[in-house]
Amino acid sequence: MTEQIFMVTESIDKRCAHGGKRMKRLGLRLLAFLLTIFFMLTLSSCASHDTEPEPLADYGQDGATFARKLAAECPRRVPFSNQEKKAAQLIIEQLKTEGYEPEQQFFSVKDETGVERTSSNIIVRLKGVGFKRSKSAAKHADAPDTIRDRLMVIGAHYDTPWIEDKLDTEGKPIPIKADGIHDNASGVASVLTAARVMREMTPGYDVTFVFFGAGTANYAGASHYLKSMSKEDRQRLECMMNIGPVYAGDKVYAHAGQNSVVGGEFKDYSKRRKLYQVTDVFFENLLYTRNEYAVYTNQASFQVQLANGQTAVFREWTTKRSDHTPFDNAGIPVVFIESGDYNIESLDEIGLESINQMFQNTNGRLSGTNWDNMKELDALFEELDKLKEYQQIPQINTAKETQADGTADPATTKPKKKPIDRLTQRVNNTAFVLAHVARKGPADYEFIS
Repeated sequence: MTEQIFMVTESIDKRCAHGGKRMKRLGLRLLAFLLTIFFMLTLSSCASHDTEPEPLADYGQDGATFARKLAAECPRRVPFSNQEKKAAQLIIEQLKTEGYEPEQQFFSVKDETGVERTSSNIIVRLKGVGFKRSKSAAKHADAPDTIRDRLMVIGAHYDTPWIEDKLDTEGKPIPIKADGIHDNASGVASVLTAARVMREMTPGYDVTFVFFGAGTANYAGASHYLKSMSKEDRQRLECMMNIGPVYAGDKVYAHAGQNSVVGGEFKDYSKRRKLYQVTDVFFENLLYTRNEYAVYTNQASFQVQLANGQTAVFREWTTKRSDHTPFDNAGIPVVFIESGDYNIESLDEIGLESINQMFQNTNGRLSGTNWDNMKELDALFEELDKLKEYQQIPQINTAKETQADGTADPATTKPKKKPIDRLTQRVNNTAFVLAHVARKGPADYEFIS
């Protein structure tokens, strides 16, 4: 129920902003109704169950630890730099410890001055078990009973955006503190964790994990990888999942590609199927209830002009370009997972990542700014976790849990769980979503368990 309220309130918020006073009153009444039901269910649950739901995605600290290592040892891993090359080696070493045999795919591009620059993609592959035809699916004579050759690509770029040197009011250089813990060490760690988990939790798809070099240089690594794919692999490619910065944005969002936009209120469902499966994983596993992790879809819902002259509703997709863009342009279904805030009213606001006042001087943007550093972001979220502990509603104790002096019985009082740090929570839960989506098959097919 918590998950449904999250999605409904996001939609109500936007519709109220555009619907005037009457719409606001209706929206508030609906929200009040939902919250009343939720509170009643919560009290009922507390009274009837002594144990809380077991948390999922309990994958330990390895992913977050690697993200911090990548940021600490290669803080300025801009495209084609020595630090980017070192970052590639760190990823290769980590994949080897997980039992993979990484392939390093080198490529070169010419910069704006005509000089040839070199970077590399890091690639590992995992064989899936396939999918079987669902019993509820309509019977077709030409439909196979099983499908075992479908492919999914899961990727993240490991370089950082270039930050220009700036001077302060006294004309002195402003030190560059950014280390890319958010963009995109957190995305890399999510994919690494998913790769580790899927060695035990076998996917349905054949999965190729790709860590793209030079992602912030016009997604050069993703473009090269797509061009290098064989005709056979292109034909069996079901979806490309791109994991962007997930650490510091206010909310985690999943988007379909622009190739799923038809015009008006219409959409190509076949190209949004994987997006809906991502939200299915969130709902089915009660990830907010269990882990306080939510996956949102963009519900901005204003009209935008398309390149073909038509207008379309800006909902469930984004104009933000990243490593999924070459695949999107090629007509391949994509899902782009990132963190940010899509409570916006125009495309000019795309790129907003947080409404926290701390980031006012960059208009709420963290990627490619000095705010993208471990020291300040870790301190911020540690402080927010402490505030959240004070704001939690205490659990209702039954009479048998109260001693004669009126105090709670230590034997029955539940100790407060130590909150999981923000980076670990985002990395592990994003990896959980990826691992489970890799078991959700094409239309009319289900995982071979």
